[in-house]
Amino acid sequence: MDSKPSPPGSNLTQLTSLRFFAAVYVLAYHSANINGAPHLIANFVKNGYLGVSFFFLLSGFILTHSYFGKMSDWHEVRRFAIARFARIYPVYLLALAVALPLAKGLFDYPLASLATLGLIQAWGAPASLLAFFWNPAGWTLSVEFFFYLMFPLLLPLLSRLTTAALWAGLAAAVSIFAVMCLPGLGPTGYLAFSWMAPMPLPLLRLPEFITGIICALLFRAGSLDRFRGDLAAILAGAFTVVALVATSTATIASFAGIGFVALIVTCAVNQGMVRRVLSHKPLVLLGNASYALYILQIPVRKWMPVIFTGEWEWIGRLLYQPLLVIISVAVFILLEEPARRFLRGSIPKRASPSIA
Repeated sequence: MDSKPSPPGSNLTQLTSLRFFAAVYVLAYHSANINGAPHLIANFVKNGYLGVSFFFLLSGFILTHSYFGKMSDWHEVRRFAIARFARIYPVYLLALAVALPLAKGLFDYPLASLATLGLIQAWGAPASLLAFFWNPAGWTLSVEFFFYLMFPLLLPLLSRLTTAALWAGLAAAVSIFAVMCLPGLGPTGYLAFSWMAPMPLPLLRLPEFITGIICALLFRAGSLDRFRGDLAAILAGAFTVVALVATSTATIASFAGIGFVALIVTCAVNQGMVRRVLSHKPLVLLGNASYALYILQIPVRKWMPVIFTGEWEWIGRLLYQPLLVIISVAVFILLEEPARRFLRGSIPKRASPSIA
């Protein structure tokens, strides 16, 4: 594929900020009290689980933007693998450690515990509850781990496609995950067709990841520049919100997935007000801390009634969300970034060719 370099300043910090809003949306789904809330607001919160689809799409986009042209040999693939391990595993392990004292049955199911430690707990069929073992939010990281293994194969293959073929591939990928209702598919999620039941969950969610890759390749080729205006990003955001408010069953959750695609694309190419707002440093910091917020949300929530007991329980409920945000920022600054720098520093540098 003929590709031009990404536009100057295209570090995509605006997409980092979007991660925070997606993580908060999933957090609201898991913890918000919607009793007595207006129907449309309650329905919006109930669809928070669809935010996972946003992360799968964004993952393909960001990885492609970061590693395009850098996966040509084993040395670069090894650097990618270490960098991905450094990105997710230290905080993932911290979340398991936080959940450990309150987890039940870990020693009764050693294979399930090992599968969770190895990030393969969600590699079974969609109906497998093993994916929720120990730390339920970890099932998405298990799927993401599968994507990481596939990425060194997918990127060189898709990078060879012409722009026309990429547009056709994008239409096909979006159609596949829309028809199969993939945004609503989880470990206990809705199955559009009976043949999907025995299929591994990561394989079923792969079209979303591939969609993100294709969008990033089109972005690099300049094929999405026509959507640079603020109006395109605002319309994409409005469509996504309407889809999330209106979605009542998993069978129409695909509209939200299509909205996520449009939102990622329009925000990535935006050069106006939307980019400036989303690039504010506090928002970018919260976006960087969104992974810790996502993976720690359930372990921290389980500790709240343990710490705030009896007549103080209401304080725990009140403090849970803001305290989780503070903890996530602290984890990002004190653990995630230092661990990432340390592990990436262990990557051996390519030897310089000798000069005769």
